[in-house]
Amino acid sequence: MKFITTAAVSLLVLVIGACTGGGSSAIKGKITGGEGQTIYLERLVNNRWGRTDSTVIAADGTFNMVPQQSLELDFYRVVLNDRDFIVLVADSTESIEINGEAGKLNGNATVKGSEQTLSLREFEKSVDKFFTDEEAALVALQTEASPERQAQLRDQVISIRKERTDHIKSWLQSNSATPPALAVVQMLDPKGEQATFRKVLDDLKPAMGHSMHYKLLKQQVDRYALKGAEPQDEGTPPGAKISVGNPVPDIVMPDPNGKVRKLSDLKGKVVLIDFWASWCGPCRRENPNVVEVYNKYKKEGFEVFSVSLDKSADPWKQAITQDKLTWPNHVSDLKFWESKAAQDYGVHSIPFPVLIDKEGKVIAFGNNIRGPLLESNLKQIFGR
Repeated sequence: MKFITTAAVSLLVLVIGACTGGGSSAIKGKITGGEGQTIYLERLVNNRWGRTDSTVIAADGTFNMVPQQSLELDFYRVVLNDRDFIVLVADSTESIEINGEAGKLNGNATVKGSEQTLSLREFEKSVDKFFTDEEAALVALQTEASPERQAQLRDQVISIRKERTDHIKSWLQSNSATPPALAVVQMLDPKGEQATFRKVLDDLKPAMGHSMHYKLLKQQVDRYALKGAEPQDEGTPPGAKISVGNPVPDIVMPDPNGKVRKLSDLKGKVVLIDFWASWCGPCRRENPNVVEVYNKYKKEGFEVFSVSLDKSADPWKQAITQDKLTWPNHVSDLKFWESKAAQDYGVHSIPFPVLIDKEGKVIAFGNNIRGPLLESNLKQIFGR
């Protein structure tokens, strides 16, 4: 189950080199279908991606981008457009070659020049089966009518997650000092894996301590230690600005018809704030589960407040209709990742669900309320 993420440090990190400084080696390659478009190099600064360099792709699809300054070892994005990018952990010691197809860079592009890239991709391939199997079990659970089979599928999900955790931890035992570990460890749940997170942070400090990604992860781990390890989305990039037991920021945005809707107007009800988008595959696959629990608990005071990170109104409206999202509270400012609500909540990947109580305080969020776990939380609240 792969998440759409701006930091992209869960499954698509490409590692180049292991030193800082040096010359500004070129980032070159060929992007079929990208002819005439501008390709950018971006770096995360103050929790936001900012452009540092750019070049125009030639008529034959080739490009050659020479960074203006030497690259520190850090996470970077090579971006063709809003959703089409590759994330690198790179410095200036090696030349990087990227070959791919416009519109498919995030999944199918190849990168040459790094043994660590190949190592990480081998690990990604090995762990991807767990995500695929989990997603299949969750999909089956949403359509299964038999209580006995539902129980079996829930147990299967739990078993798959345990096997995945064991696999990740085994890899980290021998690779915790390598830059990919900063990505891999975020596939784990900080709630129960504090020791593993601490080991990775300690082992990576010499090489990656300067990185914003490292600093954000350290802040997250420190926050867990101080607040008793409240639940959070495993695999979600650090930086979320909400925490269990605390009130959430209000969201005031227009719905598809232009009517302004406020999250605060739902005070007195249990609300699922659901950050999603029409273009997000995992979001669309999660929607049937949300529809099911909404129909089951809406008469008991449960509401869904959907916040779309779409850029255009038409696909947003079409997805609402196609997925039968019948609740009235759909909002968006159509600003994609620059959405005010996403920034207020520290959302870096979707789907990103947040369950709040009648007072507007966080009950749980992230993977802790996805799939069957959402209904499990609601059963505890509503008693059935």
